[in-house]
Amino acid sequence: MAAVEGAAGAPANVAVRPDAAAKPNRGARKSKADENWRKLRVRQVREATENALDCAVNSYGQVRNFFLRNPCADLDRTLFTLADPAGNTFVVSVSWVRMRSTKDVRPLKRLIDTDGTGSVKSLGFDLLKHQGVRFTGTPFRSRPTGDVLVVAEGAVVSGKPDPALFEQTVDLAAELPR
Repeated sequence: MAAVEGAAGAPANVAVRPDAAAKPNRGARKSKADENWRKLRVRQVREATENALDCAVNSYGQVRNFFLRNPCADLDRTLFTLADPAGNTFVVSVSWVRMRSTKDVRPLKRLIDTDGTGSVKSLGFDLLKHQGVRFTGTPFRSRPTGDVLVVAEGAVVSGKPDPALFEQTVDLAAELPR
């Protein structure tokens, strides 16, 4: 690939793919997540990440219908399994939904923030459901940023995590970089 002078702030001798800005920076995300979990004194037990192109297949309810009418550009999902100091475990699902147009982000946020309308499935949704892990919408947070809607939600795996800690964990996860 030919070098692109000044593209994305790169020096003239560095090759830059035209879609480089659209790709997730998982290294930055991992560093920020590790920092966040340390602040909250929770331990990351496991992390799984996946990139998908079809949001309709990876969603349910009215949210799925929204994606059938307004396809996303891509979907990046991460599932963190975390343990608090008392040994309670929970998962935090984070989805970065990149829409084809910024005008689609606000209506998607309004829909996803409304109880009972569906959502983007967490990574491993069906397996977690089979194991009795349920995403109930609490704690939940969505955050628009340009053409991306970040959706974060938590579910208890075992024990009874402190509700304030659980909420803080989801809030910090919603702030993770794409």
